[in-house]
Amino acid sequence: MTTMTAPVAVEGAPRRSIGRWASRIGRFLAYGLTASVLGAIGFSLVIALLAAGASTVVLWIGLPILIAGLLVARGAALAERAVQSSLLGTDLPEPAPKAPPAGAGWLRRLVTPLTDPQRWLDALWIVLNFVLVLITWPLALTWTAMALATVGGPAAMLILREVLPGAEVGGLADLLGVPAAPAFAVDLLLVAAGGLVFLLTLGPVVRGLTALHQGLARGLLSSRYEEQQRLVRAERSRAAGRTAESVGLRRLERDLHDGPQQRLVRTSMDLARAEALSAKDPERAQAVLAEARVQLSQALDDLRRLSRGIAPPVLVDRGLAAALAELAATSPLRTTVSCPDLDLPEHVEIGIYYVVSEALTNAAKHSGAAQVQVEVARIGDDARVRIEDDGRGGAALSTGGGLAGLAGRVASLEGRFEVRSPAGEGTRVEAVIPCAS
Repeated sequence: MTTMTAPVAVEGAPRRSIGRWASRIGRFLAYGLTASVLGAIGFSLVIALLAAGASTVVLWIGLPILIAGLLVARGAALAERAVQSSLLGTDLPEPAPKAPPAGAGWLRRLVTPLTDPQRWLDALWIVLNFVLVLITWPLALTWTAMALATVGGPAAMLILREVLPGAEVGGLADLLGVPAAPAFAVDLLLVAAGGLVFLLTLGPVVRGLTALHQGLARGLLSSRYEEQQRLVRAERSRAAGRTAESVGLRRLERDLHDGPQQRLVRTSMDLARAEALSAKDPERAQAVLAEARVQLSQALDDLRRLSRGIAPPVLVDRGLAAALAELAATSPLRTTVSCPDLDLPEHVEIGIYYVVSEALTNAAKHSGAAQVQVEVARIGDDARVRIEDDGRGGAALSTGGGLAGLAGRVASLEGRFEVRSPAGEGTRVEAVIPCAS
């Protein structure tokens, strides 16, 4: 069975490779033809409208003509996105158009396209792409025709030799002074060799021409989309940061009120009782002081626990690995930590520490797990932390829950947060934080 399947794989791969190669060339030639036709129409209309609008703008009638030219440019850009997507496989998302201010009048709404940078970039793309396609499509077409000379050239020469009189059949061999006997064979070899050169270089040439059109389209038609997305992510990150900070402060205030503050108030009362009892009942005063000492010890434990969710001294002094090891040692679950010595920014280390601290707390409270694994790794420009337990699963990002708070904290660092928790299969919490956030 092994000897039968191997030849099938070996024979199938070249066919698929040749098919992809021929398909790429055919798609680019089809794109060049389509872009030439659409480009000629768009170029003529846009240039005519913009020129007419610019020359008559002082008469106000030029404004609607200019706007019409920009709208035609936008239509041509939309057509280019569809053509490149279907023929070249290029993803060219459209940037959001500039919206008029709220409550703007009809005149302000009318001239808004004139203040949209993307509309002018569309018009610039119309000109540049039309000029480019007038160069690249004939070049690709000529290169393809010359590549066909590998087979078509010798075949044409054989036909001409049979059709034309012998005296009229000549080629490069005659110019090179090759004797008459082998001259025809030399011409066949030279034509086939020349066609073979074009055939071997056709794929790289078409890939390069395709990259030119894709790069021009991305730079002029979609670059502002990426800028808009970065702005949206930054705004979401700031909003998530403000929300996470507000939630964290409310939680810290609640925990301080319910924990250390109550214990300190009771300790203050116990000390007052001990002071009052010290003269008339020293033994009772000693017992009250012992209770106050226990309350103080418990208050310190509560403060240490709360500080672990902020930025513990061990993280600052000894690094992330030591801080995570301390979290694992204090966790009621059996916890293993894999954290190599990574050069991470301070805010990323604090974010990872917070994620691990909260995840371990949630696992101890809700998962029913016996053990937890924590793994920290650097993947390119991102830091990834993954916490997995063997509990009952079923965790969800419910509003107001601990996992939702983690998601908000990670989002404030422009990171990605994911929870996978199928019922009965444990829970995996994963956060990826960019080190340049």
